[in-house]
Amino acid sequence: MANLEPKRERDVRIDFFRGLALLLIFIDHVPDNPWSFYTLKNFGFADASEVFVLLAGFSAALAYGFGRTGGFEGTRQKAFRRAGEIYVWHLGIFVVSAVLLYSAAYIFSRPAYVDNIMLRQITTAPLQAIPGTLALVYQPNLMNILPMYVLLMLWLPVVLLMLHRSVALALGVSVGIWAIVSFFKINLPANGPNGGWYFNPLAWQLLFTCGAAAAVLTAQKGLYVRRWLMVLAAAFVLFGFLRAAPWTLWFGWEPLFPRNIVGPISKHYLSIWRLGHILALAYLVACLLPANAAWLRRSWAQVVATCGKHSLEVFAFGTVLSFAGGIVFRELGRSWPVITAVNIIGVGSLLWLALYLSRRKQQKRVAAAPVRIQTSRAPLAITPAE
Repeated sequence: MANLEPKRERDVRIDFFRGLALLLIFIDHVPDNPWSFYTLKNFGFADASEVFVLLAGFSAALAYGFGRTGGFEGTRQKAFRRAGEIYVWHLGIFVVSAVLLYSAAYIFSRPAYVDNIMLRQITTAPLQAIPGTLALVYQPNLMNILPMYVLLMLWLPVVLLMLHRSVALALGVSVGIWAIVSFFKINLPANGPNGGWYFNPLAWQLLFTCGAAAAVLTAQKGLYVRRWLMVLAAAFVLFGFLRAAPWTLWFGWEPLFPRNIVGPISKHYLSIWRLGHILALAYLVACLLPANAAWLRRSWAQVVATCGKHSLEVFAFGTVLSFAGGIVFRELGRSWPVITAVNIIGVGSLLWLALYLSRRKQQKRVAAAPVRIQTSRAPLAITPAE
């Protein structure tokens, strides 16, 4: 595995697109949000979730590589510690969201606030819901991404160990697991309608592994830029766009061909169409957008990138805000002023949180820096003895 230099300059593109994915996830998660008509999910097979997981694998390989942690054991400890942090944040989101939604259901006399996301089990069967929550088996709607991320972080040391030996080995094992899981419909138990995890980590580990493998290959050999591969990727992205036919939502026009032309596109098992779309899109962006692009250094892009640097906190806050936005839509209606206010306030709040966390982190770093005492190095003046 390449020794990823700790002092290597951070790629702004990674943070920017992670931050952008988090903002899109918030917009997509607000129930019945018209702004979601213009997010990535309507332009192809994949959506912002795939963007985030792919970049999570890429950035994890850079942050947790053996060169940074001192070997497998250091990587394992660091990755497991991060998994524990994500687990705690997931439980925190669960509690805060449950309080918010149950309060709204009581105040506005709308049981749908808890029923629609399968949260009612907390009160109807607490002896099952509480242990199930702790075991990550009980996953209400829109609270099923972080459980997958917990297991992906536990998977990370194994991925890096295989990448240390061979990129082909890591990808081969990962593809094999994904193929078996997809063919036999193997999933972890959960309370969802399909009886398993919405984001099946046994399948989604492939996308995470692809991101980690891309980081290693890029560090070893640089980006593999070939015109024929770019044309192939562009053709796949175009096909995904034509199949998604976003104009049917915008203008009511008919699609060019039936959407079932490619068969079922499973999100639970990470359909090959979703995987291919996000890999093709990522390859095109990596080839066409240089890391030193001037617009990435502008203030607005830096703010979005700051969201990517504080992804866990921003995602957690965004989840709670999406539930709050759904309540506002239900109680105040979905007029354009209300829709605009919910989205702008929500996105603005996430950007503000990222900036606040960044400044607080910088202040802590300055406060923890050792104080340097300046000493004079001027030569001593020696006067001759009288």
